[in-house]
Amino acid sequence: MSPAISRTASGTAAVCLGLGASLITGPAWADSLEGSSATYSYTCADQVGDLSETLDVDLHVAAPAEGEVGEDIEFQVQPTGYKYYYYVEGGDITSGTLSAGVVLGGGAAPSPSSSASTEAEGAFGPEEPDTFDETALRGAFTPTAPGEVTLAPGDITIDVTQSHGPSTTVCSPDNTTDTLATVNVTGEAIATETPEGDAGEDAGEDADSGGGATSDGTAAAGDDGPPQALLIAGAVVGGLLVILGIGMFGLMFYFMRRS
Repeated sequence: MSPAISRTASGTAAVCLGLGASLITGPAWADSLEGSSATYSYTCADQVGDLSETLDVDLHVAAPAEGEVGEDIEFQVQPTGYKYYYYVEGGDITSGTLSAGVVLGGGAAPSPSSSASTEAEGAFGPEEPDTFDETALRGAFTPTAPGEVTLAPGDITIDVTQSHGPSTTVCSPDNTTDTLATVNVTGEAIATETPEGDAGEDAGEDADSGGGATSDGTAAAGDDGPPQALLIAGAVVGGLLVILGIGMFGLMFYFMRRS
């Protein structure tokens, strides 16, 4: 693990470490998981400065061939040949986290992606082998509908901490990756239920809008009609006008007969 790139950040030089061999040597996957390996062009970029490097990364993704709706489906992803940045004068790497994502596709995919992560198993110096165990990268997703779920390699994130401070490197594929594992999900789709809080709010909105039935069982006027008080007032005014009209007609007839 000799330094491959150096830079200066806050007065401290940093280098990029290469992890793992260039070829995958067959991880000890569970017998129930099926998958395949492929090599893709990745760009690993330091999230503190403007350093980046493009390199080939080998990945292996595996998952069970079959799964059930509502049950956790475990997958494994193993990257090899990625790189990360650290501070040359920052001392030993005291802790670190390695995360690898997969892109989920197909009609039964519960989300666009999922990820797996593992912690460094101990501190290590800049010139010493790292303590990340890539074979421990396991994640899970839970489908809610039957169909097919495909898994393709995604981003790789490496976080390391030294006395100088933390460093984060994100390695992203330069192009769309291929499906390396497929799960056939069976079972009945899980219905999506409306939260009780939303139902209560909807009922309150209906009551405020004037719709529905009144306490005596009669239908109440909705927002599209005039208010009930206005209707009553209009009827009263109309009745008074009719009475006034009859009275004026009677007076006119009386004076005509007098004349």
